[in-house]
Amino acid sequence: MNDSYDNNIELPLKWISHPALETPAKGVLAIVVIIIAAFGAAILMESIFWGMFSFLVLFLGLIRFFIPTEYSIDSAGIREKFLGVSRIASWRIFKRAFISGRDVLLSPYSKRTFIERFRAWQVHTPNPDAARFIAEIIRTRNSPDTNDK
Repeated sequence: MNDSYDNNIELPLKWISHPALETPAKGVLAIVVIIIAAFGAAILMESIFWGMFSFLVLFLGLIRFFIPTEYSIDSAGIREKFLGVSRIASWRIFKRAFISGRDVLLSPYSKRTFIERFRAWQVHTPNPDAARFIAEIIRTRNSPDTNDK
C-alpha cells in the first residue's frame, strides 16, 4: 500500500483498513472498556453468562474497528471485503459523498435522509487525499454532463 498519494491517484486502487492497528492506543482502550463493562455486567447480574453476552455484544458493535476490511476501487465502482464477504457497487448508485478526515461516506441518496446511515457506505481510506479522490469520482459521475454515461 502506498501511503504517499498525490493529486494524480491512478485506478485501480487497493488497500486494507484496520483501524485497531492504525491507532493501537484506541484499540487497547476499546478492549479495556469492553472487558470492564463485561466484568461489571457479570457482577451486577450475578451470572457469567451476562458478562460473556455483554462482551460479545460490545465486541460485535465494534467489529469493523477490530477486524481488517479490504477495499478496491476502479473506474467501474468500489468493492469491499469484510470477513470473507464481498460487497460491490457501481459508482452510479452513489449520489453524494461526505468527507471526514480519512473517511468518506458514500450515500445513495441525493438529499440527507434518516435511512442514509443504514444504506450508505462508510469507507476508511489510507489518507485524506484518497478520500477526496473518491468524493471527486462521485461528483464527476453525478455532474449534469456525465449523467448519460
